[in-house]
Amino acid sequence: MTERSRILLRLAIVAALGATVVGCESLSNMNPFGEKEKPLPGERRPVPQVAPPPPDVVLDPLSALTAAASTFA
Repeated sequence: MTERSRILLRLAIVAALGATVVGCESLSNMNPFGEKEKPLPGERRPVPQVAPPPPDVVLDPLSALTAAASTFA
């Protein structure tokens, strides 16, 4: 590959990446049907917490293995 080909390849890559970044931002506001988004009807309530909070102290996994191994011996 010649030096000129390498420069052109680099420029093409930079141009493609630049067009991708610019295109992402401009497409986010495009609505082909011209409709405004309406919020869904109904009461708004916070999502309940499903999982318990994580523990404050996490045991060392190796100490748990040695304790379990001593019970089987």
